[in-house]
Amino acid sequence: MESMLTKVIRILLGLLLVFAGLNKFFGFAPNPQHNAEASAFLGALVATGYLLRLVAIVEIATGLAFLAGRYVALATVVLAPLALNIVLFHVMLDLSGAGPGLFVGAATLYLLVANLPKYQDMLAPR
Repeated sequence: MESMLTKVIRILLGLLLVFAGLNKFFGFAPNPQHNAEASAFLGALVATGYLLRLVAIVEIATGLAFLAGRYVALATVVLAPLALNIVLFHVMLDLSGAGPGLFVGAATLYLLVANLPKYQDMLAPR
């Protein structure tokens, strides 16, 4: 059974991810200002023509899974590399506005630990 804390974290993370992913497609909220290094990095991602769309799709898909409470363990594993990159972006390139990104990282780590028993077969040496 899911604890109340886990449920709250899952739903908050789901809302944030769906919002961020949809914003990448529709641009309904302004993007924060970044320093030169962070802007250059984001510009390179935009220049690929696909990478930010892929990030948006992962954010929306995992966010919807969290909101629905379905496939949460799988969605958390899929989100983990993206969450790590979000945290590293802020820590290494631009600490301003890092709050939501650090929440994504911490919430993902929390959900990974909360779902650890579901990963036992995947983590077992063969």
